[in-house]
Amino acid sequence: MEKNQAIIDVLLSQVKKEDSLPPLSKNSLLLQQEITKKSPGFKKIEKMIKSDPALTSHILRIANSVVYKGLEQIDTVKEAMLRLGTQEISNIASWAIHQSNFQTKDSFIKTFKSKLWVHSLSVAVGSSWTAKYLDLDADEVVSKSFISGLLHDMGSLCLLIALEKVKKEKKIADYPSDFVLNELIKKFHSDQGYQLLKYWNLPKEFYTIARDHHTEEFDQSDSLLILIRLVDKICHKMENGNKPEETAAIVSSVEANLLGLSEIGIAEIEIKIESAQKKFNRTG
Repeated sequence: MEKNQAIIDVLLSQVKKEDSLPPLSKNSLLLQQEITKKSPGFKKIEKMIKSDPALTSHILRIANSVVYKGLEQIDTVKEAMLRLGTQEISNIASWAIHQSNFQTKDSFIKTFKSKLWVHSLSVAVGSSWTAKYLDLDADEVVSKSFISGLLHDMGSLCLLIALEKVKKEKKIADYPSDFVLNELIKKFHSDQGYQLLKYWNLPKEFYTIARDHHTEEFDQSDSLLILIRLVDKICHKMENGNKPEETAAIVSSVEANLLGLSEIGIAEIEIKIESAQKKFNRTG
């Protein structure tokens, strides 16, 4: 017990430091801020992407992957934006910006980061599809759903980065057990995500979702928050083996009721997420 408390104390001290934040270049941060604006600029986004050769290459690789691939090869950022649209390119850019932060050579941390990346991307894809399925664009939910889903658990990433750092610097002798680490993430990730997205100066709805996606009480008029909460629950259920009691809980949840989703609708979301996972697992 004392050992676990010592790890918690060291971890919470480290996670407050700037070197435990997921690194973003100045250009990537400005790009993330631009694509989360109410009316992102087409030419501004294109210019920012093109100024970063590595990011350009990553975006074109994703745009030509099995997730997005059309009949013809996409060779330029402008071509990708014209063919896929500004919103889809914004989603791909967010994917490309953040994916590298989920990579590590540490085998223990890699297991957790890999699962977190798949979960985050699943919530992003599932939320985007569900927003269109429910025709939620009147509240601008469709345009924000993918990025909201991708960023909702960034607090978990902060904790994993901090844990890897304190272990590397020998501030702790051993990693905690899987159970203890999962409990730590469960307890602290929402506040850490809230602080990070606020620090990145993203719009309020994004850091509100990071903070409130697990709370018992939440704003039931916030369609985007409701959407992310529901799809997050669905993804966790799928990761836990689709237990019947979890399915029943989701079908009868406040979120499903507010969105008007039946058991059939929830099953359709699961099918879409499973299909997307098969594709982006091959994308890398």
